[in-house]
Amino acid sequence: MKESVSILKEALLTEKATSLSANHNQYVFSVNLNATKRNVKDAVESAFGVSVLKVNTFIVKPKAKRDRMRKNKLGHTTTVKKAIVKLKSGDAIDLA
Repeated sequence: MKESVSILKEALLTEKATSLSANHNQYVFSVNLNATKRNVKDAVESAFGVSVLKVNTFIVKPKAKRDRMRKNKLGHTTTVKKAIVKLKSGDAIDLA
């Protein structure tokens, strides 16, 4: 098993992620592109000491961008893999 530090990159604190954590006991993390659902589950359980019921993962594809400062050179954003983790009722993660 990989270290939880190499699997979990950061917790995402967007408006939607905050709503999921407050209403549905789900937390959103940015994870390594090669991480599986099982790896994410083990990493969250070991890092935060909670019980994970379900993990949903998805890959956000890169978007094309145009750099105006460098004479309209084309580029793209990075590819990101996100994981939504549902915890057992009664468990919580303090991200503050």
